[in-house]
Amino acid sequence: MRTLSLSFAAVALFSAFGSQATAYQNVFDTDGYERLTNYTSGPVSSALLTGEFAHNFEAQLILRGEGAYCESANLYSANDGRHIVNLGVKTIADRNTVEMGVAIPEATLTEKKVLHASCYDAAGEWYKVLVNVPGAPIVDWQIELTPAGDFVNQPYSYGYHTAYHISSRLVIDNQNNDARCSIVADRGVSLGLFHGEDRKGPFHSDVFTLDTVVDNKAKHPVLYQILECENAVGKTMAVKVFNLTDPNSIYTYEDQLIVK
Repeated sequence: MRTLSLSFAAVALFSAFGSQATAYQNVFDTDGYERLTNYTSGPVSSALLTGEFAHNFEAQLILRGEGAYCESANLYSANDGRHIVNLGVKTIADRNTVEMGVAIPEATLTEKKVLHASCYDAAGEWYKVLVNVPGAPIVDWQIELTPAGDFVNQPYSYGYHTAYHISSRLVIDNQNNDARCSIVADRGVSLGLFHGEDRKGPFHSDVFTLDTVVDNKAKHPVLYQILECENAVGKTMAVKVFNLTDPNSIYTYEDQLIVK
């Protein structure tokens, strides 16, 4: 019985020391879903989101002093905690920098995520460094055009509506405070979608409405509009093209939402 008791004691002691040896500390991101995060403790002093496109996530961690390093990293959903993807990690010792990157699954491009980096300080203490990662901008653009003038038939060319009424509601969630949106193509027809302007930023979220009549002085056969919103991890582009050559109605010729 004594031998058995000692065995149990030894196992308990080993388990206690083992759990201490493998325990890690979480270092949280308290700066929100921004491009740059600064940390006051742990082996990482700052994290920078460096990617330009939502399909390819890239980040750079600046280590706090010589001897610190990171060995692995993973992205998780900020919504439900599920694992999304493992990242490749490369430590550049002479610059105290860790670089990482990975392709992002299409279904998660606009989803908020949390980067978990497994890192160690110079004393060998284990830390999980967390970095908040915004999803690409979310754009919901509902727009309708109706005739508001005459229809002009042109010989050997397309006919056109002399005027049209626009009813537009544009809802944008950039998921990031330092994001910007702008009209990148309009073929000479400025609608002033962003509260009378063709661009807005930096801003996080907003709703833009438009109810107006456009005079088609240039005799355009189409209304062509492309807007783009960009945040710390990528861009979302909305494309709207309306056909103005039907005498009875104005219909959508192209309607695309592209995350890149």
